[in-house]
Amino acid sequence: MNEAHSRDKGRNISGLLSRNKYLIITSVLLFVLAASAYLLFSPTKHNVKMELSISDDQESPGMAINELRSNVAIGKVVNSLGLQVSYYRKGTFTTTEIYGDSLPLKFMLGKGSAYDSPTDITINLINGNVCRIDQNNVLTDVPLYHPVKYAFLDYTIVKGPAFKPIQPPLTVKLTSSADLIKQFSESLNAKILGNNSFELSLKADNPQKGEHFLNKLIAVINAQYAKKNSPQKPAVVDTSLLTKINDSIYYYKAMADKFREQQAILNNIKKPRPLPKPKPKPMVVQVQTALTEKEKSSLTAISAIKSYTSKPNDPFVLIPEDYSLNDGRIEALIKDFNKAQLNKQRVQQDSDNADASVYAFKLEINSIKEALVNSVTQKEQKIRAAHQTKEVRQPEEVEQPKDIEPPKDTAQPKDSKSIASFISVQLNDSLAQINAIIKRKQQQYNRLLHGSGIQSSHPRLTIDEMSTTRESMSSKSLYVYLFALLLGLLLPVVLLIIREYIISPKKTTAA
Repeated sequence: MNEAHSRDKGRNISGLLSRNKYLIITSVLLFVLAASAYLLFSPTKHNVKMELSISDDQESPGMAINELRSNVAIGKVVNSLGLQVSYYRKGTFTTTEIYGDSLPLKFMLGKGSAYDSPTDITINLINGNVCRIDQNNVLTDVPLYHPVKYAFLDYTIVKGPAFKPIQPPLTVKLTSSADLIKQFSESLNAKILGNNSFELSLKADNPQKGEHFLNKLIAVINAQYAKKNSPQKPAVVDTSLLTKINDSIYYYKAMADKFREQQAILNNIKKPRPLPKPKPKPMVVQVQTALTEKEKSSLTAISAIKSYTSKPNDPFVLIPEDYSLNDGRIEALIKDFNKAQLNKQRVQQDSDNADASVYAFKLEINSIKEALVNSVTQKEQKIRAAHQTKEVRQPEEVEQPKDIEPPKDTAQPKDSKSIASFISVQLNDSLAQINAIIKRKQQQYNRLLHGSGIQSSHPRLTIDEMSTTRESMSSKSLYVYLFALLLGLLLPVVLLIIREYIISPKKTTAA
């Protein structure tokens, strides 16, 4: 027995591995395939970069970066964009985030809602107006635009920009503002490029969401510095100085009025030039032609249809289908309207507890009614516009009376025109100087009365360049494949050694 035990200990490990080489190769291949599947189905990250420049020379890029990464600024952006609600579409292996114009539905969260931990809600659209909500494994059928209250949540589901009657389930995730501020603060990176420029980058699952976040963050910081500094009034206002400045303003205004009177006198002295003879302008007149009998009957039918559609939805109203409009779309809408009214009446008679279905039929009737009113209105406008013609009529020319020549004894001297022009130029210069003095006096008066508040009209942070790139998987894939290769080699080797040197000797000793 001792000789057998000595032979077991003297076995060559390399020989053990060579005998089980196919097992080791298979293990390596399995781990490499698992790593490939992980890289293939892992969510794609996008890196949104933005180069910024600072217009204020007294501020350093480091101070601007600290302001951008502050929890207060990030919290304002999160609340302004409503990022507490995020939308996802789950596939077989991947989960894709939806944002912006790609949203089929919108989850409008009420003000009274309260939640501390992330909450997932699945929305499945049953038909065009009713959706099934799965919240904590509780299924609820709710019409669109209908308020919902469940536990501590108040919300309403409405149609989004990319709404379709048939679509896959949508997952809504609710995250608290504190968690979002922490996530964005960790994902936001910055790098100083120069004395007045730096680079800001954000890692996001959705590139459009990342761009909107950075743009709003810059707007929030610029808005803080665009606000006018609150003026600080002096403790004691010198009323005597204010009175003197106000009196001087009135004095210069009176002097300016005298200069304007002198200008008016000089303008009367100068001989006016004869005005050019006005040319008559052509007039455009609209003329209406007579309607045909067929068009008159169509307009009568349109008026009748409008009277039916102006009635409320609660009464049972049907539109007669014997109107002759020669328009297939309007006739189809009338049939759809009557069919929806009949279905609503049938549901109300069949069951007493059919509020959701009746609400859905009311929404459908409103939609059909709106389309019907638009169609008959366009039809009416088309009929009336066909009989509106425009004619251009040339008015008769009326001779203007000729200017009366002044008598010879009252004629102006030869040099009166040149002297008046010279004095007028001098008056214009004096008036411009007085207006400038009045403006300075008014500014001085306002500064003494209200204090000095300086507002910068230029943005403090300016976006020079913005780019969005997909995060490279080359460096990540290298580490993943290296880890898979090592694990695929070490795991079978360790198991073989344990089996050969620990488990097998115990069995032999027991035997």
